[in-house]
Amino acid sequence: MIIETGDLQQKDRRYTGEEPASILDIEHDQFVRGWGSITYDLTTQRLNEDLLVQGTLTADMECQCARCAEWSKNSLRVAGFVRSYSLSSANESIDLTDDIREDILLALPMKVVCSDTCRGLCPGCGVNLNKKPCACHPGKSPTAWHVLDQLPLI
Repeated sequence: MIIETGDLQQKDRRYTGEEPASILDIEHDQFVRGWGSITYDLTTQRLNEDLLVQGTLTADMECQCARCAEWSKNSLRVAGFVRSYSLSSANESIDLTDDIREDILLALPMKVVCSDTCRGLCPGCGVNLNKKPCACHPGKSPTAWHVLDQLPLI
């Protein structure tokens, strides 16, 4: 998204629109994909020789669950986008693309899960416990520490 500084007046101005998800530059990421567009609702305010840009960003993302490895679609919302840019006679346009990308990527959770009730994968056989019960441990899924429980300690 580019703001032309020649169009700026002393009064606030509102910018709304969409950008393609390709601006996130995550095509080669194995855990996150942008599947929709990035929408923005921004307001600019001129403060002397600075331009304050603030508003809301929304991105449609498809993320791989950290528990079961299934893909799920999520809508990520960044409500507090705020940036300040210096204005000078040399500034003809201000490109917000890098700052929009940064805020959206920083808002991604460290560990994405498809749902709070996701049961994940069986550590023994790898079956998705959300879809069917585990065949290697019927009725009980082993913990990650089950091998240590079998060590002779005395």
